[in-house]
Amino acid sequence: MHPSGVAHEKAKTLLIDAQRSLEEGRFDDARRSIEDAFALHPEDEKVVELYQQILLADGVRLTRVARDLRRDEIRALEKRERGSHRDSDDVREAFLKALESFDKVLMANPRNSKALMLKSGTLDRMDRPGNREEVLALFDQALAIHPDNEELLYARGRILGPCSHCGGPGFCADCQGSGEVSGLFVRRRCPSCKGSGVCVHCGLF
Repeated sequence: MHPSGVAHEKAKTLLIDAQRSLEEGRFDDARRSIEDAFALHPEDEKVVELYQQILLADGVRLTRVARDLRRDEIRALEKRERGSHRDSDDVREAFLKALESFDKVLMANPRNSKALMLKSGTLDRMDRPGNREEVLALFDQALAIHPDNEELLYARGRILGPCSHCGGPGFCADCQGSGEVSGLFVRRRCPSCKGSGVCVHCGLF
């Protein structure tokens, strides 16, 4: 068999392995198999389709990991220091891994509007002021592909304007990130954020 035919057959086997791993809940194995299949035969439509689906899902998962790490770090701070929080290297690394997944999808399919939207959302959460220009450019690319997509329009609208509750920083407006409010000469847990110190409306954290 010609070497290209061997590669194609191997890619098909890996595709089946990836599908089986997904069905059995072994996501990491599924990702490894589909990435190997894509490397062997990036022209196979079924391989490309599953490759995009798995990497998009993993990017979403990694973004959630980054946000959870950030929340844990904020809660571990002294309450008076929460409003001045800066991400650790671990949080930043988790965000970068999520972005890497979305970038791989876009390399396989530059017109994947879902990947463009998810990447822009991750960049926005990672660093809203610093990434604003790139975030809006990604939304513009996605809307050029699907100009009437309501999900894209809604997501872009949320990012364009500051949060109506916190104004944009991402910390609870009622307690200013401290997690506590004053009342009758005592300090108590903020009822708006349940003591977390973060805005529960904009999703920044």
